[in-house]
Amino acid sequence: MWRRRILYLIVLLLALLGQILDVGYLFHFIFYAALSMPVLGLLISLPAMLGCRAELVSPSARITRGSEASWSLRLTNRFHLPVARASYRMRVGNRFTGEVHRARSVLRGVAPEEDRSWKLETDHCGLVECRVERLWLCDCLGLFALPARLPKPSTLVVAPLPEHPGPIELPEGAGAAIPLPKGKMAFGETYELRPYREGDSLRMIHWKMTAKRDELVTREPWEDTRPLPVLTFNHFGPLAQMDRLLDRLEGYSLALLEQERVHEVRWVHPETGAPRVYRVAGERDWEACLTAILSDPAPLRGRSILSETLVQGPGAPIYQIHIHGKEEQDNGTA
Repeated sequence: MWRRRILYLIVLLLALLGQILDVGYLFHFIFYAALSMPVLGLLISLPAMLGCRAELVSPSARITRGSEASWSLRLTNRFHLPVARASYRMRVGNRFTGEVHRARSVLRGVAPEEDRSWKLETDHCGLVECRVERLWLCDCLGLFALPARLPKPSTLVVAPLPEHPGPIELPEGAGAAIPLPKGKMAFGETYELRPYREGDSLRMIHWKMTAKRDELVTREPWEDTRPLPVLTFNHFGPLAQMDRLLDRLEGYSLALLEQERVHEVRWVHPETGAPRVYRVAGERDWEACLTAILSDPAPLRGRSILSETLVQGPGAPIYQIHIHGKEEQDNGTA
């Protein structure tokens, strides 16, 4: 842009010099034409510049490590007019690995609807955020530039490749399931069905079974006294080791869900030591837990959860399974 401005100033000075040295109408016309050219160029380009909108588009919000991924910067114009030139600066950062990449690019002759794509490296797991930090639109002469509205950042979860451990042997506990006191039921917990009794709450009625049996059917909640599996891991280490750790962690979590065992995933922030506890009762819970794991940075060294005392919640005792990314396996770890 500065080259174009310097070139325009040279043309304007030459036209002014010609007007001073020559009293004819030709140089007067050339001088005033050169003087009014930037304003005319801006007025012609202004509708396209003001009507341009940018959007970051990702084909998927979640991919597995090693898969192909890309982002597209989509420029659309509500007036269906082309933009002469657009320049932008991108920032792509991985919260988990701490890697940050910045790049600048220029689009020339942008059509009313145009996409520009670029590929993303997915060698390691992480939560990758793509953000446009700067977007300028130029007029047809390249002398003026207006800042455009920045698109919303786009995030992409690079998920691990689950390493299935097979059936997990868990202690079943000494006691069987016992009825919970009235009013203590949380929907989604285990229960059995029985006929309605006087005094039962309307919240406990199973309306679908009531419609089928043509009589009131009530949920009888039960408390699971089996030990609660707790998956723990250290949120630090080399990237290759962290990838193997997350592969095993996801494999264990999915295996427990296949066995219909609700479990928890716990770790501590590697720098602050703040505890992280996520209860996983389904695949959606695991996705939320994985996003939280990848949101915390993973340095080479940090605070270990093994040095912390696991706090046991109310109800059944916990059964800890510690996951690590090393090749060897120790007793009580995976």
